[in-house]
Amino acid sequence: MKFGRLTGTLLAGATVLSALAMAPIGASFAATQEGNAEANGGVALPQTDNTTVGISFGDNSSNGNTGYLRLQMVPHVLDFGNHEQFYAKYPIFMADGKNMSKDDNNRHPNYEGGDTNQTAILNTSDTQLTKVAGKAWATVVDKQATRIQDPDDDKNTSEPGSWTLSVKADDSLQKQTDQGNNAGVPINDAVLSFDKTAYGRTQDIFALTAEEQDQGYDASIGTSDRDVTAISTKIVLPLSSTDVYHTVATAGDGYGKGANVFGWNKTDIQLTLPTTAVVENAIYTTTLTWQLSTGIK
Repeated sequence: MKFGRLTGTLLAGATVLSALAMAPIGASFAATQEGNAEANGGVALPQTDNTTVGISFGDNSSNGNTGYLRLQMVPHVLDFGNHEQFYAKYPIFMADGKNMSKDDNNRHPNYEGGDTNQTAILNTSDTQLTKVAGKAWATVVDKQATRIQDPDDDKNTSEPGSWTLSVKADDSLQKQTDQGNNAGVPINDAVLSFDKTAYGRTQDIFALTAEEQDQGYDASIGTSDRDVTAISTKIVLPLSSTDVYHTVATAGDGYGKGANVFGWNKTDIQLTLPTTAVVENAIYTTTLTWQLSTGIK
């Protein structure tokens, strides 16, 4: 077979040489003039097309919120991993997908069985956000200073602050089945906690959000430039349909101008199951609701 292939190649080469030998000197084999649409069937050369080359890191997808004061980002997924089984002695799981103090119980860092943990972290080179870089995060954007104030409206001013960021659980951990959530036995009395809340604030809002609505923001407008008033170091959420809002941070009147970022290490976001929990080979999920409010009616 090898010999036959080589012979075919030599014969093909001989044919090409023969054709070249027969061609008259100076003959033209192919030509299409650039800039001549008529000669090219109506579309002139040169012609171009494009290829997109992309790569991304982290998660910065917009939630669609707009406004002078807005909740710009919250963790879209808190991923506590996929595990062999539940051990009552080791009831704590972390948002990096691991079972605390029980490494041999970790099957996958992704709760759906994948190899990539879905708890996203903030990637930024902004030196004002050094304390929150590399953490799961939530962002409140306060551009109230750029609002043109109506002198007859004392409820909507051109000053930053006077807001509260809070969060609550919507339900207990529900077993997912082919019929969807709420179709199996839930895990009741689980607790979710955010510990060691970090904080950073920047006036370079567009660089952080990459949202068109923040392009052209003028940080020089307004004189107040102070960090938020209070931050909850630890937030504990009972995973239950009766949970209430828990304060993450508060910005008093004149505080929090710019983008306020609150962050947590993955290992400091913990899900604690009750030691009496009975689990099955299933995925259990619930949701959280984050709220930015002012209390001004």
